[in-house]
Amino acid sequence: MHSINLCFHQTATLCTAAEGALLLASAIQDESRQFRPAAFNALVLWVSADNPNDLAKQLAAINDYCPLTGFVECGRYAASLATLDSDKLIRPQGTEQSIEWTVLNDKRYIPALKRQYQADSLAQVNDQGQGLNSDIDSALAECKQLKGLRDTRLTATEFNPINTGLNCISISANSAKGLADKLQGLGDDKAYWAFCAFVGSSHELESIKDVFL
Repeated sequence: MHSINLCFHQTATLCTAAEGALLLASAIQDESRQFRPAAFNALVLWVSADNPNDLAKQLAAINDYCPLTGFVECGRYAASLATLDSDKLIRPQGTEQSIEWTVLNDKRYIPALKRQYQADSLAQVNDQGQGLNSDIDSALAECKQLKGLRDTRLTATEFNPINTGLNCISISANSAKGLADKLQGLGDDKAYWAFCAFVGSSHELESIKDVFL
């Protein structure tokens, strides 16, 4: 699975979220970029606000639940803007940052997915161990206390998804152009925004959807 991000501060000039979606769509179609995915199904996460302070607050809630690199960096930038007087702010012009693909070899680097994976793994271990409990109890009475401690440990970790307030769009596409065409309808007229798209096969995206949808 791959990801690609774009935030308001990465563009050469300030633009709306709708215009940012067009820039992201163009980057996805660019065949010269390294590490392009082979499959183009996507889960697109995006958020926008009228001012940097509101964007920083929205991203703070998201990043507390599941910090994603692009959103963390954007949140820090938006927070810094919110602390400056407007007459002191000089935004660099004509310095658009490159939009690049990131390869996610292990999706567990995303904290919420890591917690979900741990919860699922422990639940699986717990299920597999249930069949052995009767033999253990009948053969070793002294193991009852250890079994209780084991059960407590295995059920102590739970993953409960929360509503992040993100706009979450699931997209099925057969090509980069197909994905780009559907991205062009996203966004709004707000000037402070951030996009994060997870791109890959439908199978790869299932665990991501469980966290955000």
